[in-house]
Amino acid sequence: MTTFLSTRNFTARSSDEQESLANALDAILKNDYQGNFFALLGMYQRILADNQQRRRWPEIHKKLDTLFKCGTVEVISGPMIGIPVSIRDSDYFKEAAQLLGKDRSLMANIEWMATAWNATYADTGLWMGKTFEPVARDKVARKTGNDTKTMSSYDPATARIGRNFFRAPPDPNALQAIGLPALTQLWKLKDRPMRPDTPGFDGELLAENLAKEKAIPYSKTGGYFLCNMGTSVVPEMNGKQVYQLNYRWPGLGPVYPMTRLIDEIVRIDDGIYLGQLVFATHHYSLGTFTLPDGHVLSIGDSYPYRSMIDNIKRIFPVGWVDDSDPYDYQNNGFFLMVDPAYAKEFYADNAFPQLRPRPGEIGYNELGYAQTAIISSKP
Repeated sequence: MTTFLSTRNFTARSSDEQESLANALDAILKNDYQGNFFALLGMYQRILADNQQRRRWPEIHKKLDTLFKCGTVEVISGPMIGIPVSIRDSDYFKEAAQLLGKDRSLMANIEWMATAWNATYADTGLWMGKTFEPVARDKVARKTGNDTKTMSSYDPATARIGRNFFRAPPDPNALQAIGLPALTQLWKLKDRPMRPDTPGFDGELLAENLAKEKAIPYSKTGGYFLCNMGTSVVPEMNGKQVYQLNYRWPGLGPVYPMTRLIDEIVRIDDGIYLGQLVFATHHYSLGTFTLPDGHVLSIGDSYPYRSMIDNIKRIFPVGWVDDSDPYDYQNNGFFLMVDPAYAKEFYADNAFPQLRPRPGEIGYNELGYAQTAIISSKP
């Protein structure tokens, strides 16, 4: 039984909420968990990737929410294999729905993003994970515009800069075929680095991390984020401690929808990390463009957003504190990350075999699949 899941990792607002969370976790461990979290999460992902099972989606989302609330916060270093488990629409009518006793509005329950994702890229491995690399204080200062709050919490032991891994889908149809080339252009993805001295990367390319990446079949990388220990920005998390990834800093060059994106991650078992996608629903940029004089303008609100009151307070400090959240962050789904040391368990038949390295890809020989294929082909 896992030692990383506990209701003590979540501060409930009431004893009833605490009891409800404990009962929900107990039900998962008794009814769904069969001694293997890879198999459990693989089952959840298959349900959420199947548009024919959409009636079960709310049930599985609640189970993932329970696992996330009970997970343990931990600093992450080096590469991680990844898979999107679910994608959810932002709910712009959430407050109205809650007044009617509903978790989500009818509009959000259409889940058009999940439906479209499932019909195109859900099991293709388009996104294959992330890496977390050391980052110096001066680089964090440049990327965040020397943000006071960020710099005051900087600690080289916990701060990282990261990037995402992307892979071409197998036997792509016409729509799938344009996915990675389009992302490469829009998000300015780079070729996979093979050496620590590869130029053009913001993070420190450690030889030990590049060696671990050999368990992950990917060809392009990008989509930078800064990360550190933090407090969840999702109101329902009640200030839960998480490892937080922020894509929104203009200095990172985010492209929509990364201009809205915060990732939050917890550990739920040995080598297994559960993350939640968090989108801002207010005050975000749709993109930027550069004027001839070099000035960069944002379409929408640049991050960090400053209201008129914030700007007045910067000039005339008057001592009040405004704790309101200008971004109205929401959970927009979940993703899974796994330490490459557990790659064979991750790619197992009862977990995520659809992401297993294919012939010709990095990882196919390194993890022994080539030898297995030879043995299987013998009469």
